[in-house]
Amino acid sequence: MAITITQKAVAQLLTEMRERGLAPTDTCLRIKYHKAAPPKQRCSIEFETRDTADAAAGEISRCEDIEVRCDPTSRRYLGAITLDYSSAPDAAGFTITKSAAQKPGTNPFAADWIRRALSQVIDPEVGINIVDLGLIYDTQMDGPDLAVTMTMTTPACPMTEMIVSEAKSQLQQNGNGIDHIEVEVVWDPPWTPEMISQEGRRQMGWR
Repeated sequence: MAITITQKAVAQLLTEMRERGLAPTDTCLRIKYHKAAPPKQRCSIEFETRDTADAAAGEISRCEDIEVRCDPTSRRYLGAITLDYSSAPDAAGFTITKSAAQKPGTNPFAADWIRRALSQVIDPEVGINIVDLGLIYDTQMDGPDLAVTMTMTTPACPMTEMIVSEAKSQLQQNGNGIDHIEVEVVWDPPWTPEMISQEGRRQMGWR
């Protein structure tokens, strides 16, 4: 996880530590991602004392005078973020912003078996598998956990739930040693026809 804390946020965090009687040398900032929460409430921050924070279960980084910790699951979902603070009367408080998403790379698959499994999932509206359609943005394995980030051809796609369910089913059938599969559907960056593979274009009759 890459995190940036603005100078305003650092100053406010240090102020709040002093007001609560917390010493920066003994305190860390815990950042969490709550995937079941509403979109605007999925990220949270809280102070923890270092003797009670589980360092072994989280990633540790430093921003200015603030030590930041993040559990592995949150780290996968958050990616690169910026923590800022606004003192404006009508919008006072901390904000967490994800860096602008980039188009997925040419090989977003953590393992070949993941590509093969997801290639069995067909978008019924197009008749092409979701891999060749370019719907898979990222896959990450962390021991028995597998996280998949994907999109749909349109936010209004009526087949979203069915496609996600089929993707999980194929991954469960083919993922030896995988106990937990999380599929997140995102809309940033939006899907475009340029993401279709050469094989997908051939199947569609495109040059």
